[in-house]
Amino acid sequence: MNTAVDKILDHSREYAKELLIDTGELYPFGAYIGLEGNVHPVEYEYDKKNMPTVGVVIEALSKYCETEMKEGKILAYGLTYEASVQLETDADFVDTFVIDIVTKTDKDIPLYYYPYSISANKTVKFDDPFAVKR
Repeated sequence: MNTAVDKILDHSREYAKELLIDTGELYPFGAYIGLEGNVHPVEYEYDKKNMPTVGVVIEALSKYCETEMKEGKILAYGLTYEASVQLETDADFVDTFVIDIVTKTDKDIPLYYYPYSISANKTVKFDDPFAVKR
């Protein structure tokens, strides 16, 4: 893996875990690598009275990051959002958060999944992460 991917994974994984532990929820967010090589967070600004759908937020974050990358303002970005996945045929779906990373140079970056569960007493348990080729 390259440094940009590692930095985005580290930042996004830790922030997602903090959100889940603190609030029990995860709203989509992003992170990007600036030209200086540092990670910067990206969040969608919204009015709490008119909260947009998750799809609208992911689309807006993606569009913003893609535009910034095409204009040469950032080197890479990652979007983090929730997903339910079925790990085996006929198995129950598992809650995960996904980190989807895009860079200017790497075309085969997998999707990184981080399974978790929240117990009745609001304790968050994280299971082993895995990556899936696109």
